Amino acid sequence: MPAFLMKSRWSHGGLHKKLLTKVVPSLRHHQHRRRISQRKLQCHYHRLTGLAIDLKQNPYAVVRTFSNSASSKPQLTTNTELSAIVNQFPPGIDYAFGYGSGVLRQQPSSTNQTNDINANPGMIDIILATENPLAWHEHNLERHSDHYSLMARIGGSQFVTWLQLNFGAKLYFHPFVNMNIDLDGERKISVRREIKYGVVSTDDLIQDLTHWDYLYLAGRMHKPIVSIDLPREMRDAEGPDSMVLDRSDEIENAQRTNLLSAVSASLLLQNASSNGQSSSSIQSFPFSHLFSTIASLSYTGDFRMQTGAEDPNKVKKLVETPGMSILWEKKYSETIGKLHKLGLVSVVDSCQRSDNSNHDGGKNLELDVTDVAIRKQLVQNLPSRLRKHSDQIVGVKDSADSIPYGSEVLRQELASIVAPAAKSQSVKGFFTAGMLKSWKYAMAKFAKGSSK
Repeated sequence: MPAFLMKSRWSHGGLHKKLLTKVVPSLRHHQHRRRISQRKLQCHYHRLTGLAIDLKQNPYAVVRTFSNSASSKPQLTTNTELSAIVNQFPPGIDYAFGYGSGVLRQQPSSTNQTNDINANPGMIDIILATENPLAWHEHNLERHSDHYSLMARIGGSQFVTWLQLNFGAKLYFHPFVNMNIDLDGERKISVRREIKYGVVSTDDLIQDLTHWDYLYLAGRMHKPIVSIDLPREMRDAEGPDSMVLDRSDEIENAQRTNLLSAVSASLLLQNASSNGQSSSSIQSFPFSHLFSTIASLSYTGDFRMQTGAEDPNKVKKLVETPGMSILWEKKYSETIGKLHKLGLVSVVDSCQRSDNSNHDGGKNLELDVTDVAIRKQLVQNLPSRLRKHSDQIVGVKDSADSIPYGSEVLRQELASIVAPAAKSQSVKGFFTAGMLKSWKYAMAKFAKGSSK
C-alpha cells in the first residue's frame, strides 16, 4: 500500500475516519429500519393469520378469524352434538352450556388428531339450569334413573333437590354418564359420548353470577364456554300450550355483570411490582396476562390445586392453547371497551409501541395501578361482599405499600369464597354420584394433576 495512503488511514483526518463517520451511522440507521420492518411484518402476519379487528365499529371486538388450521379451532365437540345430548333430557331447561377439555381443547393440537366424528374428545361437561329443580329431577329420574346413585334413587326427587339446594355450590353433578346420540346429516350417525352434567336452579345461577356467593359457576363462566341452543320444547316443562318464561335475557345481563366484576378484580390484583415494572405506576401487559389472571380467580384457595387433584397447568392451557385467545378476546371485548371509554384502562396496539414488549403482535392494556380514583371505580364493579373491604383494596394515595396490600386483601377474600365451596361440593359428590363414581372421578383428577 502506498505510504500516503498508510499515513492518511491512521491520521486523525484520514480517509478511514471519514468513512467511519459516514458509513457506520448509515449502517445503524439501516439496521434500525430493518428491525422496525421485521416487527411490522410480524404484526401484519399476526393479523392476517389470526384476528381481523373492525376498528370503525369497535376497536376491541374480534370479528372473525382467517386461519382454517385445526390448531386454531379449539372446539372439539360440535354445537350439533351438544344440542343432541341436551335434547335427551326432560324439558324445563332455561339455559345450558358446555365447557371443559372435552368441549374446548386445553392443550396444543398434535399432528395425529383428526376431525373424525367418531373420535372421542374425552368427557363432555355440561351445565343445565332449570326453573324448577324438583319437577325436573322427578322427570329425569323416570327417564334416566341409572344416572343417579342408589341413595338418590331411594330418596327420590325431593331428597335429590334437598341435597342440591342445601350443600356445596347448589349444583347436582352426574359424572361418567354414557349417552348415545344421533347426529343428522347426509347419513345418520349414532355416537356414544361420556358426559358429566350438573343441574342448577336458574335463580341460583343468576345469584352466583351477580354476587359471587360461591364463585363456582360464575368462575366457570369467566372462561370460554359454548352456549347450547335450546328449542322451545326444551324450555317448556308443562306442555305445548303452557306459557314459557324465557329468562335468557336475565341470564345474559347477569353474565355481563359477572364479566365486568372479573375484569375489575383482575386489574385490582395487579400492583406496582407486577411484571417487573416497579419503577413506574403505569402497568402495561398483554391481554393474555389479564386473561390468565381472570382464569385463576376461581382457583384462588381451591384445595384441589394445592393437593394435586387438579392440573397445575390448567390456567396456562385455558389461555395459551392455540385458538383460545380468539375466544377470550371475543368474550371480553365489550367489557374492556366499556372500561376504556370510561378512561379506566388504555388499549394500545403493541405494533405501535416503540418497545418490543409484546412479540405476538397483539394488544396491550395500560393501567395506572396507583391511581386511587381508578381503583375506587374498579371496586364499585365488584360484588357487594367484596365491596365491604373497599377501603383496604383501594389503598391510600401516595402510599406505595398500600397498593400491594390492597391486592393481597382482595386475593384473600376471593380465597375465602372459593375454598369452602370447592371443599363442600367435592364432599357432596360422594352422595350425589355415589362412592364408586366419585372415587373414580377423584382418581382421574389426581392422575391428571400428577402427570403434569
